[in-house]
Amino acid sequence: MARITWYGHAAFLIETSGKKILIDPWISNPLSPISIDKIPEPDYIVVTHDHGDHVGDTVRILRRSVNAKLVAIYELADHIASEAGARERAVGANIGGPISLEGITIYLTPAMHSSSKGSPTGVVIKSREDSIYHAGDTGVFSDMALIRELYSPRIALLPIGGHFTMGVREAAKAVELLGVEIVIPMHYNTFPLIKADPNELVDLVRKKGLKTEVRIMRPGETITV
Repeated sequence: MARITWYGHAAFLIETSGKKILIDPWISNPLSPISIDKIPEPDYIVVTHDHGDHVGDTVRILRRSVNAKLVAIYELADHIASEAGARERAVGANIGGPISLEGITIYLTPAMHSSSKGSPTGVVIKSREDSIYHAGDTGVFSDMALIRELYSPRIALLPIGGHFTMGVREAAKAVELLGVEIVIPMHYNTFPLIKADPNELVDLVRKKGLKTEVRIMRPGETITV
């Protein structure tokens, strides 16, 4: 089992196999109920692409958390770590095979989006306990079925806000392709352009006859799944 904390937008803390992994840590986003200084010290920070609402507060956190390592697409990892004065803690990688860390394995996956520094990605975090897929910013794409086949994620964190990412309808199709046990909606209602109702995802998943549980989290909430 894993502990998942949502800080709003696409920012999550995943706790699994004794490691704390921050993903897309825009902790100062408008929905976040917590300040950067109050979040736990991470072991790893994963950034899916170079847009400001995903890089977020990574530089500040890296400077504060002197043992944390940064995992991202190679060009982005090098850029962020250089800004933070932490190049020796950058784990630059690419889409494809496993990135072996301490007790966990990370896979960078494709994402249908844009990014100026390297390719946009999603990320699968596999541990002894679980397999969790954070889709990053993406539209739905058929190779989500390949992510299912290769990595068997039990939990998916999917954007539903539309305009820049999948909307609710597309997210329901992603749930079908991924075959996950639990889906947690993200990247919505942070600002008016991505306003969405996660309960619509509940309805669409039910209408598709899928067994996936839609867990709607509140910013700042922690769940054990």
